[in-house]
Amino acid sequence: MTTVFDASADHLIRKVAEELRKHKEITPPPWAAFAKTGAHKEMPPEDPDWWYVRVAAVLRRVYVDGPLGVERMRSFYGGKKNRGSKPNAFRKGSGSILRKSLQQLEAAGLVIHDKTGRKVSPAGMAFLDNLAHEVKNNPPAPVPKRAKAAAEPEPKKAEGKKSDTKKEKGEKTESPKGEKAEKKPAAKKAEGKKPEKAEVPK
Repeated sequence: MTTVFDASADHLIRKVAEELRKHKEITPPPWAAFAKTGAHKEMPPEDPDWWYVRVAAVLRRVYVDGPLGVERMRSFYGGKKNRGSKPNAFRKGSGSILRKSLQQLEAAGLVIHDKTGRKVSPAGMAFLDNLAHEVKNNPPAPVPKRAKAAAEPEPKKAEGKKSDTKKEKGEKTESPKGEKAEKKPAAKKAEGKKPEKAEVPK
């Protein structure tokens, strides 16, 4: 008999999320569009249908680790908070999201609540096992990766005229034909004899 432990968690959660859409009790609350999933997150989830995925993950977690409570589940969905120059610190996940998810699963008859905590009901166990059997035999197609935005072509740099540094320094420059231009010899100073002093008559 196929159980939840025999199927891939990623594939099973995706399949359960699709099936939970058919339950009227499973509906995202009004604040789900802008709520973060924990204090360690900087932004809300980008997926608009993240609520169904989270409820599906909570149902599988209760199946695997139940009976358990909200406070223990907050540790499963926590993470490291970026505190800038200080070291990262662990923060628990949102308890309101988990509590609301469990209440909706209880209303759908998939989870029961007793003195020991919340655990999967017989109907919820059969629901998950049947989906695990389907996922194991027919795994879903992989999720396509997000197409990166096409990078805009970089503007070409304007080609400016390069200043002839060699000419400024007075070094030899090459002629267009590749021949080295010879320096013209400096004009020699005319060598003249110094004029003799005129003798003054005594």
